[in-house]
Amino acid sequence: MITIKKELERCKKKGLSGVLGTIISTEGSTYQKAGAKCFISEDGKLTGLLSGGCVESDIIEHAMKVLESEKPTVIHYDFYGDDDIAWGLGVGCNGKMNIFLQPYFPAKHPEKAAVIEQYFSESLQKPLHAATIVKAKDESLQGKMWVIDGAFDNNDLPISVHEIAVDYLKRKKNLKNEIVYLGGEQDLYVYYESTSPPPHLIVFGAGPDAIPLVKMAKNLKWLVTVLDHRPSYCNEENFPEADFIHVYPAGSVPNVSIHKNSYVVIMTHNFLHDKEILESILDSEAAYIGLLGPWRRTDRLIAMSNTLLSNEKIHRIHSPIGLDIGAKTPEEIAFSILAEIMMVYRGGTGKKLSQLACMAHSV
Repeated sequence: MITIKKELERCKKKGLSGVLGTIISTEGSTYQKAGAKCFISEDGKLTGLLSGGCVESDIIEHAMKVLESEKPTVIHYDFYGDDDIAWGLGVGCNGKMNIFLQPYFPAKHPEKAAVIEQYFSESLQKPLHAATIVKAKDESLQGKMWVIDGAFDNNDLPISVHEIAVDYLKRKKNLKNEIVYLGGEQDLYVYYESTSPPPHLIVFGAGPDAIPLVKMAKNLKWLVTVLDHRPSYCNEENFPEADFIHVYPAGSVPNVSIHKNSYVVIMTHNFLHDKEILESILDSEAAYIGLLGPWRRTDRLIAMSNTLLSNEKIHRIHSPIGLDIGAKTPEEIAFSILAEIMMVYRGGTGKKLSQLACMAHSV
């Protein structure tokens, strides 16, 4: 999501149009499933893969036609048997997939473009539902997209949108990435999708020990922000994989957006600054707050702060940070920290799987 979001920002800044490609249905064996996305910019840049690289050149050709016509379309790939080899695609998979190509014109059609931008922006922060009309009698409705959450809270809706709203409310609890035939006056086909954001790792402190932490988190496809007041440490050269790098004034606490999908690690190695950061973020919605260092240090830090001592949420602080795996080196410590965050994120126990298997077998 973050790579396509950044590509949308690049296109908007440079005045370029593009095409958003989304797999809306699959059958059998395919490289990606419904919900996977790619983006083809007007200058030919492809972001994201919908196959193992086998049909991407063909998708780009179709995308250029969408840019010319300014109309969305559905393209079909059938990989059963040897037909795909005859096409020259050579995928060799046993499956089918349908891809919806949706034009993105930030200059010509800013309102439609804004919905796509909203989707990619908000999907990095919270679970999100969206609906897109992929087929209708009125072709002007095709490609119309809504970020559903909260979008149907008014009564002044066209009939077609009202049908989608009613159907969405029925399906909300079990919403999957799927095409739904709603029929009605417009003979509507709607693609519903549900997304969950990757964890957003927020690292306060850009010292050498933060480098392996950021690198490993990006290998897990997480969103990563690094913050520090030292530009000689907090820069793209040290953190080329980081999604966001923020250098803030020394002696201050940066104003960073922290939400329910934020996992915060404090590793500035500055006792007083760690205290200031904790005082600032402890009441936030962060899913995880971890502080590097032994518990004795953390205990002393809390004792020096009336703000922390009086805060009932003090138990939220994970310190010492990480799981006990015998970590010694910076890389091993980073692995230990991410293991604990993964446990919180996925709801794991932190126990050995062999131990859990034995417990289950003995029941």
